[in-house]
Amino acid sequence: MEDDKLLKDWQEPALQWDEKKARRMVWKARFTLWRNIIHILLIIWFLYMLYMLAIQIGYKQLGKEEELVRYATTLIETHYSGVKVGKWDYPSVELSPWLTQETTMPLFKQIGKWELVVGSVTVKKPFWGELSYQINYQQKELNDRDGTFNFALPRSITGDSPVKERKEQDYIWDQLKHISDGYVAEISLSSIHPQTPEQMRKLLSKYDVAILQMPVYAGELKTFKPSYTRSTDTYVPFLVLRPEVLYDEKSRLSQTTFHLNESVESAEKQLIPDLEYVLANGKSRFESYDEPRLAYLKEHGITVYGALVTGPVRELEKLQRDPEFHEFRLGRIEVWNW
Repeated sequence: MEDDKLLKDWQEPALQWDEKKARRMVWKARFTLWRNIIHILLIIWFLYMLYMLAIQIGYKQLGKEEELVRYATTLIETHYSGVKVGKWDYPSVELSPWLTQETTMPLFKQIGKWELVVGSVTVKKPFWGELSYQINYQQKELNDRDGTFNFALPRSITGDSPVKERKEQDYIWDQLKHISDGYVAEISLSSIHPQTPEQMRKLLSKYDVAILQMPVYAGELKTFKPSYTRSTDTYVPFLVLRPEVLYDEKSRLSQTTFHLNESVESAEKQLIPDLEYVLANGKSRFESYDEPRLAYLKEHGITVYGALVTGPVRELEKLQRDPEFHEFRLGRIEVWNW
């Protein structure tokens, strides 16, 4: 019995020592495992940062940032009336690890002499695939549209009989009548007959207004039928003749004008190259329209059928007396800044 007790006393310290040693070995193994995991994560993070740095440098060197901004602003400003894209501040473009480009640019309107921010546009361009964009328009009223305007095609273009009597929007003139002299506004108008851009400029030169844009007829309903039209007075998706915007050979913005009063000829020369640039440098939902439009414009030249103008409310009221204009649409009104 005494021998068994001695054996037991001898085995217990050995057992305790083995347990402590085992615990130390387990903690050492755990520490080694976590250290290796951290080292691997640091290596992955370091390689990721090198990869992002390399693609950012390559992206800058290739000038892709400027190309995206130019493409997006050209697409939006030639297809949406009533809004412009802020591009002078050189908006930064973010590049994802999957080479998706993304940028957000301010959206503004010119009311009188002021450029008022009315929203933003977020543009995404994957490495492969179609450019997508989301226009976020800040409404002032519940019934405020998306900031754009529609224009009625002249009856001679659609093959209908000429307008016998102008369609008046009495509520517009009643609204302007009750506004004092200290305000400016934007208003769109359609023309009874098709005009060249220079003819439209001369028609509007009698009034103290700034011509912001003109809707361009490019074969809609004649050489192709858009998916969206409205009957009675016919409305179709249209191209926009905008003031001249110039870029250098690296797609960097070099010059822009604010209205068409003095730049109609240069703006007219720019529209076809702009359309060619949009078609050559990306895909958009307008592509199926723009290809026949480009062919039509090259063959027939540029015809417009309205304008978007801004100026003092008393001057805008005078437009009602011009027999060539109808289908007026009143936009935003701001305090005097003319």
